[in-house]
Amino acid sequence: MIRITAVLLCFAAFCACSTPPAGEPEYNLGVAAYRMKDYAAARQHWAKAVDAGDTTAANNLGYLLYNGLGGAADVNRAVALWTRAAQKGERESQWHLGQAFEDGKGVEQNLAEAYAWYRCAAAGLQAAPALDDMDVQIARDASQSLARLLPKLPPAGFEAAEKLAQQYVTAYSRTAAH
Repeated sequence: MIRITAVLLCFAAFCACSTPPAGEPEYNLGVAAYRMKDYAAARQHWAKAVDAGDTTAANNLGYLLYNGLGGAADVNRAVALWTRAAQKGERESQWHLGQAFEDGKGVEQNLAEAYAWYRCAAAGLQAAPALDDMDVQIARDASQSLARLLPKLPPAGFEAAEKLAQQYVTAYSRTAAH
């Protein structure tokens, strides 16, 4: 009898741990699914969070779509999600958008746009303290991306890119957006 009770208690504990608590935000459910490498479930949860206006979920869903994780790749939708989130000050989306413009994947290649979005991500992180280790990593990635991109820009292209970057920093950096 004790053995059966112990087995039932273990089973109940397992079920309680594997079922998300009622009311758990979709964003958090997406994070849990992503950590378990269940990218299809992460897509579903983050899509619901995006519908509720979550810009971090938009960034994350864009990453899954761009890279074809959890389903077919949809780079156009990924870029659209990143654009919307970047314009609301989402730093990682700004960096991802820079990459898309640099690579010409999901958008026409445009090095001035790439530069502007990288600068916007870096400027937002320089103006406000990093919120967590991820912000520190984004700052590092944006700086490395800028360093890689700069030799590709001719002097006249750099001037135009810097002007566009100043506009984006003013309009879309987290300190300007919030």
